[in-house]
Amino acid sequence: MNTRPTRFPAAALPVLAALAGLAAALWRLDTPSLWRDEAVTADLANRSLRQLAAVLQEIDAVHAAYYVFMQGWTAVAGDSVIALRLPSALAAAAAAGLTALIGRRLVSDQVGLIAGLLVAASPFVARHAQEARQYAIVMALATLATWLLLRASTRRGWALYALSVVLLGAAHLFALLLLPAHLITRRSDWRPYLISTASAMIPLSVLAYASSAQRYQVSWIEPPTWNGFTNLLEALGWGPYFAVPAFALMTYAVIRRSPVTPVALPWLLLPPALLLSVSLISPLYVQRYLLYCVPAAALLIAAALALLPWRPLTWAGLAIAITATVPAQLTVRRQDARVDDLRTLTTIIATHKAPGDALIFTDIRFRPVLATYPTTWQDLDDILLKTPPTKTGDLKGRELPRPAYPTALTTAPRVWLIDNRVAFLPGSKSTAPAKRQALESEGFTPTQTWKYKGGKLTLYTHQNPLPTLTPRTAPPHP
Repeated sequence: MNTRPTRFPAAALPVLAALAGLAAALWRLDTPSLWRDEAVTADLANRSLRQLAAVLQEIDAVHAAYYVFMQGWTAVAGDSVIALRLPSALAAAAAAGLTALIGRRLVSDQVGLIAGLLVAASPFVARHAQEARQYAIVMALATLATWLLLRASTRRGWALYALSVVLLGAAHLFALLLLPAHLITRRSDWRPYLISTASAMIPLSVLAYASSAQRYQVSWIEPPTWNGFTNLLEALGWGPYFAVPAFALMTYAVIRRSPVTPVALPWLLLPPALLLSVSLISPLYVQRYLLYCVPAAALLIAAALALLPWRPLTWAGLAIAITATVPAQLTVRRQDARVDDLRTLTTIIATHKAPGDALIFTDIRFRPVLATYPTTWQDLDDILLKTPPTKTGDLKGRELPRPAYPTALTTAPRVWLIDNRVAFLPGSKSTAPAKRQALESEGFTPTQTWKYKGGKLTLYTHQNPLPTLTPRTAPPHP
């Protein structure tokens, strides 16, 4: 193995990897449109702790720690697109730096640097480093927990490891699937390992209990498919153009018994295997839940590249890997790269709205969109909303009963009907036909329709708008 020293001071290598990760995450950070999950983050980040607690009793208890963190973050940094996504970008950078530390500890400075740069270059990482959700933070915490596991030898060391497990589980409970891999890595120290993890489970059991009562939240997840499995292989293999060489290199590192193998191989294999196995019985598999396995794959690839017999091949292999990711990197940074292109939705409304306009949602669970690009929604009356979400303690609010639709519609000359295609939960669009029927019955006709990724937007205009129509005061929405 080539372990000659690099030109950089050893302490600078993790910093270099982290800076590369930060640069990759910040590149076009605000270009992809916010989407519905990020809309929920923006909504809940702007509520009070009491209002957030009310929502968590109904939904998203598993994300409680992240929402509390984002409340504090937005109080300082604001709620612009960049501000909302910056914690994920910083977490991706931290994960790259921590991966470099692990690679340096296990093998060499060279392996550490390459592994950190590979994390920085991953399109899978980029996708979630540019999103106002916690999955990049989960990856950083999983990498931190692994780093602390390798260093644990005293009570203080094991206590720090236990604390990192608490943070990891609080960020996302499914990330605890990493723990069996950690046990394999430190099986000779199973007693302090079990004591540490058992201690961590005490506070996490409260979160697990609260989340178990909201099992319906994942009812939309379908059983894993072969297509989903191949997509995961691509994600963990630096995109479609490098996946085959990536897994060939990982296999080479294992065959050559690289020192990273006892750490990285269980980390890479066990969490996906466990999640997929459980999902065959009770579907829980979602690809982003396994983002934290990317550093393990990076360590194996880096170790394999360092084992190549000719030094230039090592760096050429890294250059090829990074170059192969460019198409996927560009794809995840398109404006419409997410499930919903909310920027296009809001741009259409901002361009064509007029004083007195109202809006109606066919899917009441899409209401958190009002927290995105907020200037667009100013002066628009959410005309069927009876009680805002901040008062009902949920994400959707309470709408007027169907018999009251005609009366509400008499206050608006024009109505924007927002019809997103993919319902958050089954049955959430059950009122859509009644809303369209009420519009037509009250003399509204569709004058223009726009499609955007994620849904459709129709502008309804009253046949006789003036002089009897007077806008009402819209209910407040954060």
